[in-house]
Amino acid sequence: MVLGQFTEVEAAGIEAAQGGGTSKLPEILQKTIDQAREDILAGGHELDADATKLPAGLHNDVIAVARWKLLISLPGLEDLQTKVREKEHNDATQKLRDIARGKRRVEPPGGSMGFSAAPQWNSENKVLGRMNPTPRPGVQGAGAGRYANDDAPQDVT
Repeated sequence: MVLGQFTEVEAAGIEAAQGGGTSKLPEILQKTIDQAREDILAGGHELDADATKLPAGLHNDVIAVARWKLLISLPGLEDLQTKVREKEHNDATQKLRDIARGKRRVEPPGGSMGFSAAPQWNSENKVLGRMNPTPRPGVQGAGAGRYANDDAPQDVT
């Protein structure tokens, strides 16, 4: 996923900068994932038992950090070290710091990819006026009584 963030020409330049040897990316990526998981734990959040899984909301942040670390670890790639990529790295690092300090929440474990694709926080439908449940317009007054909620107290006249 990290190499997918580069064009084919950039990916070839990264490969050439490594001299055809072992790629630094797997080690950089694993260290970045480990750091993100430590930040999540430090913030008091739950983690999946699988050490390779992160909340889906942090995937792009981990990629941005790993991408930047890869670029600064290889000589001759200064032209790929753009301000935009550096900013994405800095923003992602700040987000992870905020999580570690408990200033940001993360998705709890469960669901697809180790974390819920649809957050379940306070997921009950809400409408102004706190009507629960909200009757559909065609159903109102169609029950045994005159009201959408027959169990409610009767109107006082």
